[in-house]
Amino acid sequence: MRVIKRNQRREAFSRRKLERAIEHAAREARVSRMERRTLAREVARDVQDSLRRRQSVTSVELRRRVLGRLGRRARSVATAWRRYERRRR
Repeated sequence: MRVIKRNQRREAFSRRKLERAIEHAAREARVSRMERRTLAREVARDVQDSLRRRQSVTSVELRRRVLGRLGRRARSVATAWRRYERRRR
């Protein structure tokens, strides 16, 4: 599967890259190391499984799916993710 970035550049989907981003947000939300790893693996797996039949996905859609799952499973991590995004802009 390919990810279409906002600048229209395409790159291969990396589950590990997604896991690292989730782990970073979980660390900011002060989630324990073991819980961070478990959460990151499960959310990344769920997102990848939900996109299995797709050849490509936009980064915006990928973000929406990740935040939706984080919002249901670990609201504090979703909040940390959004806070990080605001700081980057």
